[in-house]
Amino acid sequence: MINDRSALVRDSAAFIVLLERIWKARDVEASLVWSELDERIRLADELRASGIRPYKGGRFRSTKLP
Repeated sequence: MINDRSALVRDSAAFIVLLERIWKARDVEASLVWSELDERIRLADELRASGIRPYKGGRFRSTKLP
């Protein structure tokens, strides 16, 4: 997939479809997962806009960061 953008997009989509099948088998609503991901991205954007950078092992580390 190195330097093959279309293959990366295609394989990523296939991976997401597989994840959605797993979620369905485990009775997890896909909307809950997507909402969690949206929240993590929102928090990361908010921290970056505030000039706060996440550092591994640092004081601004969060499990919500993507």
